[in-house]
Amino acid sequence: MKYLKVIKGITSDANTNIKYKINEVNIATKWNKNAKTPEDMGGFNFSTENKILRWLLRGDVLYEVIIPDDAEVIECDSISAPHGVFRTNKIIITNPKKITDDVAMELYKKSDLPWKSYIQILSYLAATNYKNTAYQIVKDKITSENATDALEIYDNFLKIKPNPMPELYIEIKEKIKNMSKREEE
Repeated sequence: MKYLKVIKGITSDANTNIKYKINEVNIATKWNKNAKTPEDMGGFNFSTENKILRWLLRGDVLYEVIIPDDAEVIECDSISAPHGVFRTNKIIITNPKKITDDVAMELYKKSDLPWKSYIQILSYLAATNYKNTAYQIVKDKITSENATDALEIYDNFLKIKPNPMPELYIEIKEKIKNMSKREEE
């Protein structure tokens, strides 16, 4: 199984602002594998190739993950990416790859996520202008039967919305609205 991590450059977007070392062992300053929340647990999160799409909003660089032999790893419960969220006390990140629309599309084609997670990440992809991937998710995942639910998820997922919203975000929102109107007819 291939493990991956998304980071903003080399700096974690978590409250810790950790600067990762590439191709070296990174050791968590805080680690409690028995804790119930990520904040109390500490460590480093990572995902699987078929779940990482949901985590693209965490940064702009995709890394492959190597887990050192002496690391502790736990699987975390996740509704948005079942069996795809892990934490460890030691991690090596390698092979950085800038996330582009093409990379997002590759990950989408390999993904296996709950329907709601696709709609959530769609809002991020549209807000960041990953046009081809956003269009493909709309085509594959939204129908007139689920468009009303999709619209609510889409419009409420982003915590920080760009102002003004990008043209693609608005276009996708209108497409979903139009599909939901067909449901009402």
